Formats: sequence, C-alpha cells, structure tokens
Amino acid sequence: MNDITTLPTGNTGPYRPSLAISGRDWLMIVAAFVLSRVALYGMGYFGVQLYGATDIGPLQAYCQFDCVWFQRIIENGYDLYPRWLSKGNAANWAFMPLYPILSGALSHLLNVESLIGLMLVANIGFFASLPLLLLVLRQLKLGDDTARFGVWLLAFSPFSAYFVSGYTEPMFMALMLGMFLFAYREQWLWVAVLGVGLSATRNLGVMMVFPVLILALQAYGWREFFRFTERAFKVVLTLWIIPFGLFAYMFYLYHLTGDALAFKHIQVAWGRYMDSPIDWWLSGFELGGRKAYLSIMVMFGWCLNLYLFSQKRWAEATLMFICCTIPLMTGLNAMPRYMFGLYPTLLAIILLAHRWPAIRPAILGISGMTASFIAVAFVNFKFFTV
Repeated sequence: MNDITTLPTGNTGPYRPSLAISGRDWLMIVAAFVLSRVALYGMGYFGVQLYGATDIGPLQAYCQFDCVWFQRIIENGYDLYPRWLSKGNAANWAFMPLYPILSGALSHLLNVESLIGLMLVANIGFFASLPLLLLVLRQLKLGDDTARFGVWLLAFSPFSAYFVSGYTEPMFMALMLGMFLFAYREQWLWVAVLGVGLSATRNLGVMMVFPVLILALQAYGWREFFRFTERAFKVVLTLWIIPFGLFAYMFYLYHLTGDALAFKHIQVAWGRYMDSPIDWWLSGFELGGRKAYLSIMVMFGWCLNLYLFSQKRWAEATLMFICCTIPLMTGLNAMPRYMFGLYPTLLAIILLAHRWPAIRPAILGISGMTASFIAVAFVNFKFFTV
C-alpha cells in the first residue's frame, strides 16, 4: 500500500499525507475527550450514589477488577508465588508490565497514590488515541466527515468504561492505532518501536506481526522479499522487534518464578483453560443469563469481522480474528471489551457508517446509551461487564 496519493483536481504532482491536525480538529478532539470524561465519570459517580453499597469517588468507583491487580503490582511488585483470590491460587503474573511501570513512575514523579497514576496514564493514552484515529481514517481516504464521526464513536464507544478506568485498553488502543498509521505510511522504524510497547502492554500485542506483514506485502509484493531489498529488510527487522516487549517479560518471569509462561499458566486461577472456541460459544447459550449475552456479543463480533473481510481490509480483519479467537479459546468472559478494545472493530462500524451516512446518528445514540449502562453496571461491580 503506497502512501503516495494524488492531489485533488486542479493540482498536479504527488504528495504525502501530512501528520498535521488543524486547529478545528484539535477543538473537536478536546471536546470529545472532555465531554466523554465528564459523562462517564459523572455516570460512575451517580451510579455508585444511586445503586452502590458504599459512598466512594468516581476514580475509586472505576478501579474494579483488573485495576486492583495493577495497583498491587505498583505497590508491591510481581508476586513470588500465587496467593490471591478465594483459593489462593492466583498471582499477578497475568498482567503485562508496561502499564503499571508507567503508572508507577508517574505516581512517584507527582507524589500521588498509585490509583491516580493509573488513571492519568489511562487518560493520556486515550487522549492520544483520538487524533491517531483521525489520522488513520484520513490515511484510508474515508473523508473528513467519516474521520470526525470515528473520533466521536471512539469517545463514546459502548465499552468506554474501560477507557476511563485503570485498565490497559486506552494504552493498547493508542499504540495499535499508532502502529497501523505508521504501517500505512510504511514508516517501519516507528512501527517497531510502538510494537515493543504494544507487546509489553498486552500479550496479544505480538499478533500485530500479522497485519504488519500483510500491509507490507500489499505495499511491496512478494518479489520484494525474495530479493531481500532494503525495504524488505526493514519489514523483516520490524517483525522481529515487535515481540521483544513480551519476550522481555517472559525472561523476567523465568528468573522470578522459573516459568517463562507463567502469565499464561496462571490463567487457570480465573477458570480459563484451552478448549474449542465453538464449544465455549455454544456453552453460553446452554448456560443462559450473562453467558448467553456474551455469546450473542461474540456473534456480533463475527459479523463485523466478516464485513471487514468482505471490504478486503485483510490486515485489520486478520488481527481482529486472531485477537478475538485466542481469548475465546479460553472462555467467554471479557469478550465484549476485548472486541471493542480493538481498532479493527471500530473500523468495521465506521466503514458501515461511511457506506450509509444516514445511520451515523443512530450508531452514536445507541453507542452512548450502551456506554452509560455499562458504566453504571461496571462501577457497581456487575461481573457481566468484565
């Protein structure tokens, strides 16, 4: 995919899409960020006041589930042995290190508690996601209206609760968007740098090697790699560098616990074990309740994934398929947030809205209402939101 495009009618010569963002764009980005923070933290606060058993502030209300684990990592480091949950068989090895490292460093720098550091890094990561998505959509030549719609959709996506809480979703989204942007522009050094961060944020970040390879093949063709030109060498080097974040963590775990794959093996403490993704999906309908909801959401994700493939967005569709299928092989829990924490999922919805612009208000309305419902449920510790 060449990043040289043609100037609009009336101009001649090639140009490279600029990374510059206009003042109007920045006003929209800041507005989307501020309004979404006010709405979601407000929903969290009033959700706890109306339905919660305790009176806590909005930041503490959003520190549920995984956020507590990240706090423990910041305050106590990684565990030497399993000692958490009711059976005492869980350890914090399942949680990748980059997010707590940055949050802990910021907490120490500002001399604030770990929760503040987690929330600051999460919000900084999310703020970075908004202009990155704008640039990505423009790089795909979807037009300014669609690009701006995408920014508002991300700001009020159905599972926005995870973009204001102490989770890795904001960092993961920002790094992924940055990787796709630079891959579209064939700037492989930046792809490699961000890739290390992505694979140190969540283990599935290593799967970015597949869309990067696909985009490179689309840009240069197979023959380029057989000739092993300078461009091919840069791509291959990038593919080798991306997993380094995960490999570094595995090296650390080996010296800490004697098991380089401790982050995977400890998942059994949360009831996750390998099985057929179809079996897990069907089990949701058999069990009913929130499990049926999770199975329905999986079907929704499959539909969006198929649409990406139908639009020949091979790189994005492949990443979505991998990053949804691997977690599904270990259980249904958290599948909705895994899906909506991916750029390809948003891209599928944005492409639908680009094709049928009339549905954009409905999409934003439904998305915002769902985000409000999920936020209130999340701060009240409702497990179906996990």
